[in-house]
Amino acid sequence: MARAATTARTAKTNSDDPAKDLDAEIAALREDIAAITATLGDVVKYRTDEAKTEARRLRKTAERKGEETLEQVQDSFGAAEGELKSVIREKPIQSVLIAAGVGYILSKIL
Repeated sequence: MARAATTARTAKTNSDDPAKDLDAEIAALREDIAAITATLGDVVKYRTDEAKTEARRLRKTAERKGEETLEQVQDSFGAAEGELKSVIREKPIQSVLIAAGVGYILSKIL
């Protein structure tokens, strides 16, 4: 695209003075480089915006999955706590002896 524009300008600037032709070509190249730079800037901005959008989407997905996992763990611990309380109520002496045994073993290990 830039090459076609340069070729068109070249055809218009053909004259007898090669220095003027060279100056015109350099000016055309500068314009082309400026246009390419602007286009590259637009592409970078677009890609950056895409990356930010994708990062936000991934963050939201990770947050949602983390919250779901946390709820599942809390539910599991709640169920285990309820079951433990039930066992303690049903067998209080056995529960105390088990707790004492676990405490004794941990005291020896640590």
